[in-house]
Amino acid sequence: MVSLTDKGEIFNMNNELMGTFRGKLIKIGNTYRIRDLNDTPVLTVAEKIISLRSSYRFYKGGEKDDSQYLGILKRKLVSIKPKYWFEDPNANRVFEMKGNIFTLKFKILKDRKEVAEISKKLWKSILRGYYGVKMNPDLDDDSAILILGIVLMLHHEKEENR
Repeated sequence: MVSLTDKGEIFNMNNELMGTFRGKLIKIGNTYRIRDLNDTPVLTVAEKIISLRSSYRFYKGGEKDDSQYLGILKRKLVSIKPKYWFEDPNANRVFEMKGNIFTLKFKILKDRKEVAEISKKLWKSILRGYYGVKMNPDLDDDSAILILGIVLMLHHEKEENR
């Protein structure tokens, strides 16, 4: 429960380990990496340091390389219920996230259709940061990895605003 870095594990529905994520010990702005079972980074998410709103840049692989830039997650400036969106490199909205007032549940929409749902059980979340993620089985692997990155950033936002 105590850690000097942000870290966690990703499990499938059969409780089999699918991958891990980790943040850095010393950091200016948070950077997270999702890794596969071979410890190879598949997604890097970096917090934008100077910004009016919370925003996070997503990169394919393990480095913040402009050629691997996938897009940016942004938060609406003022809202009672949390709202986020993910833009591709051309500033097109790919995903929209709408949460409830307690930030225990988020719906992720693509083309105005629900493609995933993130939920957090209140009692489990008091002890540890457990999230359930239901994804549409028709989602491609790249979208599924982006959604896992979005879950990490929503968790980071919630912990940072405590």
